[in-house]
Amino acid sequence: MDPAEERRDTKRHQEYINMLGNVYDSEYGIPRRCPCGGRMIDEVRVKEEHETHPGKRFFTCINYEADGLHYRQPWVVGVQEEIEHLRKRVDEAEEVIKWVPNLKRQIESVEAQVKRLALLVDRLTGDVYNLTVQVDTMEKVCFD
Repeated sequence: MDPAEERRDTKRHQEYINMLGNVYDSEYGIPRRCPCGGRMIDEVRVKEEHETHPGKRFFTCINYEADGLHYRQPWVVGVQEEIEHLRKRVDEAEEVIKWVPNLKRQIESVEAQVKRLALLVDRLTGDVYNLTVQVDTMEKVCFD
C-alpha cells in the first residue's frame, strides 16, 4: 500500500472514530439535533407480531442510517434523562432558595449601615460648614 494512501485511510478511520465519539458524547436527554446537522423526528416502530406492547418510540435523526453516526435513541431513555436533568435543576434552585432569608438579613444590615454612614456624612458636612463660617469670621476679625 502506498504510504500517502495509507495516511489518508488512517485519517478517514480516525475521523470516523471521532464522529462516533461525538455522537456518543454529544447530548443527553431529548436530542434536539443530530451531530450530522439533521433534525430529529419522533418515530414509532411498527408493532411486530410476537410483541405484546405497542410500537416502540424513538427520537431518530431524519438522515438515520445504521452506521453509528446518527441518533436513534429510545424515547423512554431520552425522557428519563430529561427528567433527571430537570430534577437536578430543581435541586439547585431549592439550594439557592434556602439562602434567601439569610441574604435578606444581610441586605437589611447593609441598609442600616448605609443609613448610619449617611448620617455621619451629613454631620461631617455640617461641621465643615461651621468651620468654614468660623474661619471666615476669624479672617474678618483679624484682617479687617
